[in-house]
Amino acid sequence: MDDGGGRRVVALRGAQHGDLRAPGACGGAGMRVAWALVGASLMLTGCSQMYAATPVMTIPATAPATNPAVGVTIIPAADREQSLIIAGAAADGTELSTAEHAGDIVVVNAWASWCPPCIEELPLLADAAQAYADKGVTFLGLNSLDDPIAAASLLGSSTYRSIDDRDGAILATIPGVPPRSLPSTVILDRQGRIAVRIIGPVQPGQLESALDSLVAEPV
Repeated sequence: MDDGGGRRVVALRGAQHGDLRAPGACGGAGMRVAWALVGASLMLTGCSQMYAATPVMTIPATAPATNPAVGVTIIPAADREQSLIIAGAAADGTELSTAEHAGDIVVVNAWASWCPPCIEELPLLADAAQAYADKGVTFLGLNSLDDPIAAASLLGSSTYRSIDDRDGAILATIPGVPPRSLPSTVILDRQGRIAVRIIGPVQPGQLESALDSLVAEPV
């Protein structure tokens, strides 16, 4: 679908779910996960083990692998397809869209609270978000195939913005990303085109290398 401005709209949802925030999923302030996207500390002690042993929700047999092989695709500027918009509602009903950040580089990370690799990569994403905050780089979450209450509990009081994609429909429409594959990350260039795809957990240095190249591209 085209938005009338030459940009492909790959996903739009308007779910309204109210306030779904709940106490920390790991029990106690010392075990609570908080994204460091605005400079807060991110504490993960014991959380990945808890989710590995006791999933928050029952996942059907067709669910995504929680530890897929990492695949990184770097797309040269000349080969990037038309710009696209990833959009939908947050769990509290707030509409979010990559279009809000036109002219910025946007990192969209698909994650779930029950997915250990998703949780384990949070510090890398948080560090990168903090390091590139003044370089025109924005981070947006896509909470897919998840219980929104569990997701809100995991994030706690964090201000990290994430689209509610509980049925995985938005994730399934992102070009080049296998349906139901978590975690997955795409980086949109300043024109809103997919420049980088990372299928599987982000590894140290991957985001920095990709973002340095994109930041250096001519405006």
